[in-house]
Amino acid sequence: MSASRSRNSEPGLGCLLKRTILLLLLFFVSVPVLVLTAAGAHAQVTLNWTASTSSNVTGYKIHYGTVSTSLGNTTDVGNVTSYTFSGLSTGATYYFEATAYDSSGDQSGDSNEVSYTVPSSCSYTISPTSASFTSSGGTGSVGVTTQSGCTWTAGSAASWMSITSGASGTGSGTVNYSVAANTGTSTLTAASTIAGLSFTVTEAGVQSETITASAGTGGTISPTGSVPVTYGANQTFTVTPNTGYAISSVTVDGASVGAVTSYTFSNVTGNHTIAASFNTVTYSLTVTETGTGTGSVATNPSGTTFASGTSVTLTATASAGSSFTGWSGACSGTSQTCQVVMNGNESVGAAFTATAQDPIITASAGTGGTISPTGSVSVNNGASETFQITAKTGYAISNVTVDGKSVGKPSSYTFSDVTTNHAIKATFTRKSRW
Repeated sequence: MSASRSRNSEPGLGCLLKRTILLLLLFFVSVPVLVLTAAGAHAQVTLNWTASTSSNVTGYKIHYGTVSTSLGNTTDVGNVTSYTFSGLSTGATYYFEATAYDSSGDQSGDSNEVSYTVPSSCSYTISPTSASFTSSGGTGSVGVTTQSGCTWTAGSAASWMSITSGASGTGSGTVNYSVAANTGTSTLTAASTIAGLSFTVTEAGVQSETITASAGTGGTISPTGSVPVTYGANQTFTVTPNTGYAISSVTVDGASVGAVTSYTFSNVTGNHTIAASFNTVTYSLTVTETGTGTGSVATNPSGTTFASGTSVTLTATASAGSSFTGWSGACSGTSQTCQVVMNGNESVGAAFTATAQDPIITASAGTGGTISPTGSVSVNNGASETFQITAKTGYAISNVTVDGKSVGKPSSYTFSDVTTNHAIKATFTRKSRW
């Protein structure tokens, strides 16, 4: 401040203001927050400050100049907390301080000093400089880069593009915009002005996309072939298998979406493919032999799994000592053969009954001993039969098997309630001489 700035000392108000101003222009002036550059070689700066907490303050004075700590100019701005200086020289640096005064003209001490350099020139760049949208429109943003204090504006050149925020700014900033949907078929283009530069937006018109639909052997897909779809619309396809077939898989753009019966493309904005494949439906045939006898069942064609609609002939053959006595399940009657049409999973039972023929027990012994009785021994059906196993001198019983399974080293074995054929065999081992 120059020496010509006279202030009366007031311990209460002066000291309070002096202490408060020392923090960001204390209670009066804060660091400038807004700078506007005028046309030509002039600029302006707006200073903002916090009001004094003293009740007798009636106004404020701003002291300024181009030399730090030597501020020879003073402006009484009145009882406000913001003031704009205009007509500043381009490229010059200005320094500012503030004081408060009361109704008697007494002033507080100086606040802290703040400075502002007027930009020598303003240059602008924007990024991006263009954008493209589909006919459905959308939103976007443009970044503005410039020097601090340089102002700019943003405007739209078309009714279908609107600036949603950032229509004006100072220094670097961002412009946000929105593009409405294009309901026509022609492409729209508009070159808007942002910070004095051209920003071009292109929006495609409504177009028709193509979905190629195909089906393999065993079913259909509807609609089929090259199906035109309005851009952004939905399209549903129905998949139907023929009789005897089932859907194997449905692929969309080469990726499986499962064995679905329908599929919908939503918001179609490009070409697609959909393909359905089918497989033959098969069913299983389960055959079970039941009863006291034994036997077998043959199928023609052979196997246990058959295509839908296949006619399968079953033939029952009883084993020796048994007779076939009838069918159950998907077959009925006592004929040796029956037919089943495979329209689902089927089960058939074949009953065999043992005849009254006496069963045979075949008995044998290896070297070193005997089994008695031996050979083919006929046993009355339901009766019992005991076999004696005897080792020769110098031998011992090694093992006894019944129907191929070991029963240990018994010297006798009894078959009880004999109703089927059996076999018993004894083996022996030489004893050691020592």
